[in-house]
Amino acid sequence: MFRWELDEPAGREFADLPHPARQALADFMDAVVIVDPGQYQIRPGEPDRAVRTLPFGPHSQGLVTFLIYPPDDLVLVVKIQWLDA
Repeated sequence: MFRWELDEPAGREFADLPHPARQALADFMDAVVIVDPGQYQIRPGEPDRAVRTLPFGPHSQGLVTFLIYPPDDLVLVVKIQWLDA
């Protein structure tokens, strides 16, 4: 099973999120790593990519970009964006 981690810049972005957004992202990433992260929410015909950007949050107000590194079973979060509406 994969595990997810935050790189240093994403760690700062995560810390700056409001608590509900942090929880939404943690729940989302927990779901991503249970399955094959390269196939999670992939659209038909979409090619496999090592870097993925997906929406998260109750109204998809967040975007998370992560790098999938299969040799270490690692999903590294590299960018978090949150639209605080």
